[in-house]
Amino acid sequence: MTAAEPPGAAAGGAGGELAGSRPQAGPVYHVGGRLLGTKTTELVKESLPLHDPAPGTVKRAGRRLALAVLPLLVAGCAPQAVTTEGRATHDAYNVFLIAAACVFGVVAVWLLWSVVAYRRRNDELPAQISGSNKLELLWTAIPLALVLFLFVVTVRAQHTVLSDPPTRVTIDVTAFQWSWQFDYEGSDRQVIGGPGHVPEMVVPVGVPIHIKLRSADVVHSFYVPRALFKRQAIPGTTNEFDMNFQRVGLYHGQCAQYCGVAHSDMLFRVKVVSQDEFERFLTSGRGGAPTGGGT
Repeated sequence: MTAAEPPGAAAGGAGGELAGSRPQAGPVYHVGGRLLGTKTTELVKESLPLHDPAPGTVKRAGRRLALAVLPLLVAGCAPQAVTTEGRATHDAYNVFLIAAACVFGVVAVWLLWSVVAYRRRNDELPAQISGSNKLELLWTAIPLALVLFLFVVTVRAQHTVLSDPPTRVTIDVTAFQWSWQFDYEGSDRQVIGGPGHVPEMVVPVGVPIHIKLRSADVVHSFYVPRALFKRQAIPGTTNEFDMNFQRVGLYHGQCAQYCGVAHSDMLFRVKVVSQDEFERFLTSGRGGAPTGGGT
């Protein structure tokens, strides 16, 4: 940093009076190739950055944003359904999710474009547009058509979930504090859960199962996550519904309604087997909780 002598500083004699009649300017400094102005006896200071931002700052911010968004994306994922009714629900959910994503994308792009295209450039007012029947009809018709489309999707999925097809297997499911009881109509087969034992509701694959759900005491909730289905068990009320499992396997179930101090013990499993194995299960006699560990 070098100081430059201001003009007229070396003038003397007759020019001294002229110089004395004005306040003398302070030195002018050159910093980084820039000329900094000064005031009388007062140096105007300029604050310069000590260092450039770290190169990894943007990358770290991007990673943190990705970690913050990831749980939201995962929360929007539904498990693969294993029942006919659950698949109808899953398909309807995907349609709603895609529609919501499209609406969000259109609104976000339109908003950003408006911010950039119509940003303030000067003090003049832009052309004012007042009223447009075509635009008003357009942005009324599009949401109306979208709502009607989603209504049709919902009705179709609901028809599949609430349908009552003919079935030869009916199970009376009773929820009690704090386990489950499964009684198979037309046979002596009964499965009862208890402390330390997780009951299994055995069902055949590919066959509609009619379930009569009751509660012996308080409100419970019959919930099978892989079926994408939940139904309340209310004292004094019988809720009836159908489930058609399409894949052999063992699926977790639980009570999804807080029902007391041992609510966490209200677990059960749905064991989907072949039709021959199910027939052997029905003829194997009356039993309590099946063997096997809990889930």
